[in-house]
Amino acid sequence: MLNNLIYLRVSVTERFGVAWGITAADFINGVSEIPHSILLLNDDFERSNRYNSHAKFPLVVGRNQVREYILGEQGLENNNKWINYQTEDGIDSLTDGEIADLLYLGHMGIPTYRRTPFLGKLRNQIVYVGGNNGFKRIYFLDFAEQDHILALSIKRHLREFRNSKRIFARPLPIKDLNQSILDQLLHLSRRGMILAFDLTKEHHRKFEVPIFLKKTEPEKVIWSSEAQLKAETRPGGTLTYNTMSNKWTIAIDQQPEGTDLNDFV
Repeated sequence: MLNNLIYLRVSVTERFGVAWGITAADFINGVSEIPHSILLLNDDFERSNRYNSHAKFPLVVGRNQVREYILGEQGLENNNKWINYQTEDGIDSLTDGEIADLLYLGHMGIPTYRRTPFLGKLRNQIVYVGGNNGFKRIYFLDFAEQDHILALSIKRHLREFRNSKRIFARPLPIKDLNQSILDQLLHLSRRGMILAFDLTKEHHRKFEVPIFLKKTEPEKVIWSSEAQLKAETRPGGTLTYNTMSNKWTIAIDQQPEGTDLNDFV
């Protein structure tokens, strides 16, 4: 079974990314600032440290406490669902309709029809919706946050691949991906992109990570073999890291245009 991979699908206009293989630690290390206060959308009263009596949502307050809450995920199977907020006065001013929208967001993982997950009263920048199948849907008011998290996750996955092939592996310093490569990866991710680190080829001190693009099917990340993965995707290109020059490069396969993002919704 192929396990060392990243799946990412994004909508820049709606400011969300659907990811698998990007861990809570990747999120914490990649986000520019850990939220100070979050409102829990999954009734996780046991792990909260405050309760809002008006909206009847549990809260986690304090940057360290929020960090611990997010990192408390168990592998990829945790379904943390939360939205950050600036002041509790903003929660106290929510209308019944706005509270209902938050309940819908927590239950369905998406905003109500034609609404945004960013509420003026809460002044939130992030909405984080985890699922039991390992997927995460994360909304960013500043979508550049997605770039930073993806870059850190790619470096971690590459180290894991490299270390799995060596009994005594020295630490491998890996340079950051430049913005132009991240932009190209985000562009490919509009269709559903897989970075298959399990299938990475290493030769001449280069690591070549194959990129695959999902076909118009429901999101899936479990493939029993390379053959099955290739049957359900199409080639997207190769992401290469050269340990001699400490440089990343990307080669993108030419693909026909015309794929509609709505095919994936």
